[in-house]
Amino acid sequence: MPAGLRPKHPATNCQYQPIGGDFRVASDRIKQSTPAVTPSLRKLSSEFLAGEMKRDYLTEALCFVIMISVSAWPIASMVRALSWLK
Repeated sequence: MPAGLRPKHPATNCQYQPIGGDFRVASDRIKQSTPAVTPSLRKLSSEFLAGEMKRDYLTEALCFVIMISVSAWPIASMVRALSWLK
């Protein structure tokens, strides 16, 4: 087939039939072979980042205060200018 007439997508196999299986049996064997409980990702990440979180929190809080101050300054200036118009 010429290159311009070829379909852009691969052919779909409409006759595909998945093989049924009992996957619970395999997972039960895995659970029985590993007696140790593995910690969750949430616990691992909280333990790993515990020291850095405090330092990052202070840095982010300082940046937030600076952004709020810079944002509030024009509003305060406008209120002051409006009070002079009375």
